[in-house]
Amino acid sequence: MKSDNAGSSGQRINALIKCFNIIEELKERGSVGVSDLAAALDMPTSTVYVYLQTLEELEYVIADQGEYRLSLRFLDIGCRVRNRLDVFSAARHEMIDLSQETGETVGIGVVENGKRVELWQIEGEDAINDKIHVGEHTYLHWTSLGKTLLASLSDEEIDRIVDRQGLPKATENTITDRAELLEEVEQIRRQGFTIEDEERKVGIRSVSVPLSDVDGNTVAALGINAPKNKMVPQRCDEYVSRLKRKANVISIRYNY
Repeated sequence: MKSDNAGSSGQRINALIKCFNIIEELKERGSVGVSDLAAALDMPTSTVYVYLQTLEELEYVIADQGEYRLSLRFLDIGCRVRNRLDVFSAARHEMIDLSQETGETVGIGVVENGKRVELWQIEGEDAINDKIHVGEHTYLHWTSLGKTLLASLSDEEIDRIVDRQGLPKATENTITDRAELLEEVEQIRRQGFTIEDEERKVGIRSVSVPLSDVDGNTVAALGINAPKNKMVPQRCDEYVSRLKRKANVISIRYNY
């Protein structure tokens, strides 16, 4: 007999899905009461309360003056996962150097489940806060890091991602046409770097390059963000050159 907790495939545990739905809602809201959380999730208040009590006992949720929020145990988990990635260890000090040299925001991203994940970033003294947070998952076609990672995939893999996620628009400059995206991907593959022009956020441009393993496979992308009025063509060329030099050092450290 199939368990009541099993999904149609017999492999999904509904209680676990509900638990992570609660976690995701807390992630978005920050802090919220039981009733509001239950209403947002269309779940009985008593059920949500039991989940929250369990998560609190496990120290993944904090109760504070009648509201609940996620605990910093998630930060511990995320940092441990990131720190086990060899490419992060290889890139960290070079990224610090690059941010000091340019004064701008330097970031590194990887692809996971068809999204760009911001693995880490560091702001130089002249950088603006573009409100991208470490751990952020977003569409690959929105950012230079994401498009660099996208260009490392086969056209068939790109098609599967687009079929599943579509090409949502972030700004008026976001690529929303599949053929146009594939054309830009081909250009990125030829030139070895990516430029993003206000495709994620108005007023921000970025450039990025791939970080490769010993076989030439892209394992991450390294990039620089700056205001559009500073990231003029000459500055883009300069930053691409700096990024490529750092990418060579990082790739050597990563591989050897």
